[in-house]
Amino acid sequence: MKISTVATLVAGVACWPLGACAAGDGPGVQLYGVVDAGIATTHTSGLGTHNGVLNGGLTDSLWGLRGSEDIGDGWSSRFQLESGFDPSTGKRADDDRLFNYGAWVGLAHDSYGDLRLGRQYTVGKTYGNALELASWKEMGMGATFKASDNYQFSNLVNYYTPTWQGWQAGIGYSFDADGRDRFKTAANNRALSMGLKYEEGPLLAVATWDQLRLAAPAAGQGGRPQALQLGASYDFEVVKVTLGWSRQRNGYVGLDGGDPDNLGQNLGPAAFARGGTVNAWLLGASVPVGHGAVVAQWSLARPDWQWEDGSTARNAQLVTLGYTYNLSPRTTLYAFAGYASNYTLDNQFDPGHSHTSRFGTGISHRF
Repeated sequence: MKISTVATLVAGVACWPLGACAAGDGPGVQLYGVVDAGIATTHTSGLGTHNGVLNGGLTDSLWGLRGSEDIGDGWSSRFQLESGFDPSTGKRADDDRLFNYGAWVGLAHDSYGDLRLGRQYTVGKTYGNALELASWKEMGMGATFKASDNYQFSNLVNYYTPTWQGWQAGIGYSFDADGRDRFKTAANNRALSMGLKYEEGPLLAVATWDQLRLAAPAAGQGGRPQALQLGASYDFEVVKVTLGWSRQRNGYVGLDGGDPDNLGQNLGPAAFARGGTVNAWLLGASVPVGHGAVVAQWSLARPDWQWEDGSTARNAQLVTLGYTYNLSPRTTLYAFAGYASNYTLDNQFDPGHSHTSRFGTGISHRF
């Protein structure tokens, strides 16, 4: 290998930890990520107790590359490549994709907005998830507000408007959300997502709407899965409060609800996909204490259907209480407890009326 080539590689690797690599007026590239691991005990009635290392108790473990280049006249080109992994095993979060969390490229201008093409989060997920205060593993906002869960769509085009006096809007469309890769567009699952956000000082308010257009609807499908989300948060300095409401119907729009009745798609329970509706509420509070914060969050999901045996589906409730302590700007210790009724980690609505509890503690480091 030529000496010049070796020098270039060494220089490139050496600058990554500093957050940016640049050559003159060339593009900047940033290596970033999170490593989060802990220990937890999880008990589900009827199934028993599981003890072990917890991947991403506070936030998902991931690494990524992102960068931008000024291409003149106020325009810039941007990209992001992001991959999730499990620090307890070293495996990728999704064995089928190297950059499962994100792989997009786009153009942006302060006056015209931001256009992104590739695998990424939906507008509904991006705006809705901004309300979350407690993202504890599998017990955060996304447990009941599934349109704000941690999911991504492939073949997605997102456009975000410029921010004007605190307001911003976004719209996105996926031509093949879950990678069916059929030649005919209508043979793939398509998704539409749009939202409106207002953020000014301590106030954040969002409204989103998502719809999934199934290529092959499940037997008896009640209609297109869709989700409406409304919410707001306000930081009073002594406490930050968040409120949210969601209406989900005909199955989960993110294809992230499991498939307990073998419908062939992750729409959730058959009764939900066949015309059911879920109304969900969220209430959270974060109180600064010392170098950290005490965080409490409660959510309720109310289904309107009956199970095959004629019994009425019961409300699912989830409450969590935790504490985060900042050892440094990049390293956080945490501990939390969570309890859910009529809910398991695999199925959001359990006809067996299971109860799930989890206690965990860990460390999260950002780089």
